[in-house]
Amino acid sequence: MDYRPVPDDHVDAYDRLLAYAFAPERGPDPDRDGPDRPEGFHRRGLYDVDDATPTADLDPDDLGVACGYHDFSMRLRGDVHDVGGVSAVASPPEHRRSGLVREMLGALHEELRDGGVAFAALWPFKYEFYARMGYARVSAYSRTTVDVDALSAAAPKPAGEFVRLAPDDWERLDAVYDAAATEPLAFDRTEDWWRCRVFQSWESDPFVYGWERDGDLRGYVVYAVDEDDGDRTLAVREHAAVDAAARGHLLRFCWTHDSQVDRVRLGGNATDWLFDLLDDPAAADTTVKPGAMLRVVDVPAALTAVDYPDGADVDVALDVTDDGCPWNDDAFRLSVADGDADCGRTDGSPDATLGIGALSRLVVGSHAADRLATLGDLDADDDALAALDEAFPAADPAPHLREGF
Repeated sequence: MDYRPVPDDHVDAYDRLLAYAFAPERGPDPDRDGPDRPEGFHRRGLYDVDDATPTADLDPDDLGVACGYHDFSMRLRGDVHDVGGVSAVASPPEHRRSGLVREMLGALHEELRDGGVAFAALWPFKYEFYARMGYARVSAYSRTTVDVDALSAAAPKPAGEFVRLAPDDWERLDAVYDAAATEPLAFDRTEDWWRCRVFQSWESDPFVYGWERDGDLRGYVVYAVDEDDGDRTLAVREHAAVDAAARGHLLRFCWTHDSQVDRVRLGGNATDWLFDLLDDPAAADTTVKPGAMLRVVDVPAALTAVDYPDGADVDVALDVTDDGCPWNDDAFRLSVADGDADCGRTDGSPDATLGIGALSRLVVGSHAADRLATLGDLDADDDALAALDEAFPAADPAPHLREGF
């Protein structure tokens, strides 16, 4: 098997693999459907050929397993870094449990590292599967369902106006998003991402409305209406507001649908802010779910690139285990002083031992060192724990990935 970019004339075969993996109920010859792929999406696969086979001689039937990744940037430790968004991992039944997905992901991670990308993220179909590939859950999200009538208590008096927004309004939306999405893992969105992934969807394209005051866009909501046995839910896929007043008017917008829907479902970071706005907090049914996973694909590059707290003065040797990226399976010394960091391989005795998943959690800020030690994912003495806490304090607010990909 050889890891390759998927040629343009093999896209149908690639899509058939994905359709079987993610929508087998559509049968062996599904119609191609869904939103446009952003320009930064790259199709990859393992072909049942040797590495000397010219691309022109590839046959679509030789595509064994498939995947893809998005080029994007996201906020990590207060700054924006390039990340590979792994997606569309698909293996037909005849190739499952044969190690081919691990081989393919290993090659993808190597491609990312060679391209100067130190991080990879994904939404898993099974957490334990990708944990074996070195990924760790670094976020959570909530889904809150509330009867639409209960939102009347959270709705402020009318002010400003609601406006329907279109893809050409993406810059106005992006300004609101940049002001609101300050949490770790927030994307640095591009025009292409707005057009292809916010205004389009696999199920049905959503409505997008904003709330303006004096012509200034202050918040927006992206939503669809779901129907189940006659009950309708206004399903908010994304909402962003520059301040509490704007957020209140977005709730008022949802409440104005009381003649059309029975309930409203809000997604977002796992917080309890809505409880404080309702007369009856119990009217909101909130479920917290595990979120995205992330892994470091290049340890020295990642630890050198991220920002560290002002005044951090750290020197610690880390023994890292990584079965998926052998170049990470080594000991590294991290030195931080005067805002600068250096990380390289070391032959010295390690101060702490941890797997790549635990290290990824430290870097993102989803888990502090003492929490990882309690979980049994980090072995370190008190001095090393203190050093790691100084270098990698838990993120506040907690990491939250809004994007699906």
